[in-house]
Amino acid sequence: MTETDDKAGQPAILIDPIDMSKLDSGFRSEIKNMPDGDEINACFACSTCTAACPIANVWKYKPHQLIRMILLGMREEVLSSEEIWLCLTCFQCQERCPQKVRVTDIFFDCKNLAAEEGKIPENIKGLARELVENGQLYQVTADWEREDMGLEPEVPGLSTDGIKAILKGTRTGKITGGEE
Repeated sequence: MTETDDKAGQPAILIDPIDMSKLDSGFRSEIKNMPDGDEINACFACSTCTAACPIANVWKYKPHQLIRMILLGMREEVLSSEEIWLCLTCFQCQERCPQKVRVTDIFFDCKNLAAEEGKIPENIKGLARELVENGQLYQVTADWEREDMGLEPEVPGLSTDGIKAILKGTRTGKITGGEE
């Protein structure tokens, strides 16, 4: 028996094939027409953005892959990916891109589109709720800790009422059940 006779069945593939019927041909244009999407067509997948990203090693889709997915029209996959929400917004990818593709800004655009479609991770909704309800994400210091340090229970001059009122009328307020 020869070596070729031993090989039977489907060859192993590294990635799942793309279902061409699910591609959104207008997605690339939609991103390109956003304020920071001008240069997206210049991406040639050199993966400099991925090399610069401090957390790309934990992402299922790397930054250069997400940009390629946008170019291919993989709207559902991009807007449903957790990677657009995990971006640290450190701008390392964007600063190093040889084609001046505004990768971080494009991820912001994708987050906005995902939010408009209601595709917001629960932890992000929780942060938004905290911000709308309390006017800040973190307490400066718990009351009992402030008391132990001989400080007033409340931070003097810290008023979050204005912030809370503003946020209730924004998209953040809308996704947390507030008014728009």
